[in-house]
Amino acid sequence: MANFQVERLRQLPQRAGETWQGGFIRLPSWIKGEGDKPYRAVIALWGSLKSGKVGSGKDALPKEEVNFAMAVNALVDFAAGQYAGYRPGKLEVNDPALAEHLSGLLADQNIRVEHRPKLLMIDRCVEDLTRSMCQDMPVPPGYLQGKGVTPPRVRAFAEAAQLFYEAAPWQHLANEDLIEIESPRPDVALRFAVVLGCGGREYGLGFYRSQDHYWSSRDGDDPRENFLASGGVWSLTFDDITSIPFGDADLWEDENLPVAGEEAYPIAIHFEPPMRMHRPGADTLAFFEGLMRALAATTEDEMDAGRWTKTAATANGPMEFVLSLPFLLKPLDHKELYNHGLMDRRSMDAMHAQMDRFLEGRAFANADEMNEAINKEFGGKVPDAAKYKPRTPLEEAQDLCYQAFDAIGRRRIVLARKAIQTCPDCADAYVILAENAPTLPKAGELYAAGVQAGRRALGEPFFQENAGHFWGIAKTRPFMRALCGLAQVQDKTRQVDEAISNYQELLRLNPNDNQGVRYILLPLLLTRGQWEPAEKLIKDFPGDVMATWRYSRALLAFGKKGDTPAARKHLKAAIAANRYVPAYLLGDEEIDDGPDKYSIGSPEEAGFCASECVCAWQAIPGALDWLSAQSKEILPGLGRPNAPGKK
Repeated sequence: MANFQVERLRQLPQRAGETWQGGFIRLPSWIKGEGDKPYRAVIALWGSLKSGKVGSGKDALPKEEVNFAMAVNALVDFAAGQYAGYRPGKLEVNDPALAEHLSGLLADQNIRVEHRPKLLMIDRCVEDLTRSMCQDMPVPPGYLQGKGVTPPRVRAFAEAAQLFYEAAPWQHLANEDLIEIESPRPDVALRFAVVLGCGGREYGLGFYRSQDHYWSSRDGDDPRENFLASGGVWSLTFDDITSIPFGDADLWEDENLPVAGEEAYPIAIHFEPPMRMHRPGADTLAFFEGLMRALAATTEDEMDAGRWTKTAATANGPMEFVLSLPFLLKPLDHKELYNHGLMDRRSMDAMHAQMDRFLEGRAFANADEMNEAINKEFGGKVPDAAKYKPRTPLEEAQDLCYQAFDAIGRRRIVLARKAIQTCPDCADAYVILAENAPTLPKAGELYAAGVQAGRRALGEPFFQENAGHFWGIAKTRPFMRALCGLAQVQDKTRQVDEAISNYQELLRLNPNDNQGVRYILLPLLLTRGQWEPAEKLIKDFPGDVMATWRYSRALLAFGKKGDTPAARKHLKAAIAANRYVPAYLLGDEEIDDGPDKYSIGSPEEAGFCASECVCAWQAIPGALDWLSAQSKEILPGLGRPNAPGKK
């Protein structure tokens, strides 16, 4: 075949003074290959410097299947096609192995072949093709377009990124742990940083120019808009290869750069308004490299100290980093927490503890007299905590937990650990550590330890004497929080029967259900087909009007007896109360975590309801088909739309 193509080329007239450029290029799009592994198809491309005309081969193959015949066929077809009709005197080729092959193949045709890694014409063709295939969306530049950046510098950066990702510092630092980079003095836009990833969605580092910049990004309605309005922002995140700039993907594959995993390709980029992006220069890239190495090597004890020093190797030589956690060294006060929406309701239990200490040893003739004394001491003013000092190690430890609830980030962990050292029977300390645990199994261990600590602190006789009104006694709440947290972890780790048992215990101790566990328990009972306990639970809260309750009641009726008039009646009442739920349950709208607050009958409530109930609806055969059919009949009769209209 090659001899035939060479002979075709020989038959064409030659323009000895003309140069063509070409070789292999990757297309700017991703294709799923075997095992869903993505790849970018490679084609052969040739173009004439004089005419500006370009032609590509017919084959588009994975990199591993690329062969010289592709380039030869494309070259001859271009030469013999309508845009040429002749052969050139010189070829400039972007692939060294292809250049060597063509030199031998075309030696007797008076065509000189040179290898040139950068071909201006081909690069421009790739840029035009990229803009076209990306529908004119902004295409981020690659690392090598940063000033002074070379492949060896990117390799050093990639090695640091691999260390950082494998160290997973987001296991220990939350988004509230603002890090001040005291030294080396970086660009002002890189003065503060947070480790991203504690929420399990986006991993990496976010950067801020000041504490005010950090708060504005958190407090605004649109954090990204605030970032851009402030003059731009740096980010260093990790993603899969299909989500990084094409130039970066090529670099990682061509240079065989290290990467921690399929979703761990590092993307360092600066965003500026309106949609401008640029990549780090050599010095900024070295700064990122050093910072990632420093954070990867940081221990929890160093974090807990609030300020620490690390020397890290970089492409620019060793760098000494002095890092600190300002919100640990100087905690936010009540006003600042409130202004930033970070108040934790659990901190209010501190006043109940102070009231208990105030009442200790006092005798009152009746409840009115007691309430009058409490109002006089605590009403309308901030109580003097110094007057109600802890009397036991457990109370001292619990006060540390109240301080932790009134703090953010790493300071919470520091205070919780101190509380356990003060008294191992402090359940809330384990709850705080569980809430910041790196994995669900670890969280489960800590919640279980909190449950045992709470039982030791209260004593078994207390459970027998006070079951039925637990939540009204402030000192029971740490145990209740630990047991609820344990049940939630068991639910998430598919220990459903254990979760059901613990939720039922919470309701036995506190039938008023101040924690709202019934909204989690009822769908679990339905998932397990436990009709009688589910029916009893519904009867225990006859006045509940939440969407979760109404839709679960309809599902219970269908699960027990199928499509009956009673089941239809309950479903109609549920849809009338919140018409948006069917769209979420049936997959027409995406279920997410939902907001912390919502109003009854709103799309937000529907999302929350669906997140709690969807497994139950999926578990009962025919339930979703029934919901689909019935909602199509019921919704038009209500004269209301079927979907939230969020899409």
